[in-house]
Amino acid sequence: MRTIIFLLAFIYIPITELMAQDENKIITDPVKGTDMLIGTVSREGLETLGDWFANEYRDYQADPDVIERLKMHCESYPYIFIVLGTWCGDSREQVPRFFRILDLLEYPESNVFMVAVDREKKAGEFCIGDFGIGLVPTFIFSQQGEETGRIIETPVVSLEQDFLDILNGRSLAPEIHTGDH
Repeated sequence: MRTIIFLLAFIYIPITELMAQDENKIITDPVKGTDMLIGTVSREGLETLGDWFANEYRDYQADPDVIERLKMHCESYPYIFIVLGTWCGDSREQVPRFFRILDLLEYPESNVFMVAVDREKKAGEFCIGDFGIGLVPTFIFSQQGEETGRIIETPVVSLEQDFLDILNGRSLAPEIHTGDH
């Protein structure tokens, strides 16, 4: 079942490009009264919500040795499904940092799909129920439709090292969490 879900998620990418008006939907955060995104989102959508994306992206210093080892996997980069909350401090910290790593790798944007959730982990029109999302951000890596690992909320070592560990088959035992993040 999970294989089918991953395949459908990445088939959904071209559909979302055709329906760009539904991407980067802004709603009001009922807790803080500020704008937040919900549903399918793009990097550009994240960048419109203030300086947090640009600041974290600019300031993150990825380990150059790990980046070079990641580049050795460029022929087999996985698909990455990111579930985040633009209201969440961990998402605001980790997602821009992750994009910094992806840019250093010249990672294909077509291999990344993002969905923003509200505080109740609902993604508007996009259903994430089968992905076991309890904490955000959650970075789910898949190869040939099968999940190979995930980074949940914060990395175990660092984003780039955890990414490399997943590519090397050392899955970071996906643990399903529940909570407010």
